[in-house]
Amino acid sequence: MSKDYQEQAHLEDVADARYNMYQYFKELTSYERGEYDCIHGYPALEEEDNDYYDGYGRAYEYLQMKGANSNG
Repeated sequence: MSKDYQEQAHLEDVADARYNMYQYFKELTSYERGEYDCIHGYPALEEEDNDYYDGYGRAYEYLQMKGANSNG
């Protein structure tokens, strides 16, 4: 295989993976979006449903406990 062919195949794989991740994020539940936002350090969004805030809160609690355990 030529190097150009390998590079093109790699770029197509990356593009497919990004498209699939975008599709995946569109399918997250409110709870999962809350978890995701918290874990990645985003502030909680305003005017979301209770499931979003439940997910955000659970993730926050988990991260606080994980941090406390690693600090001794």
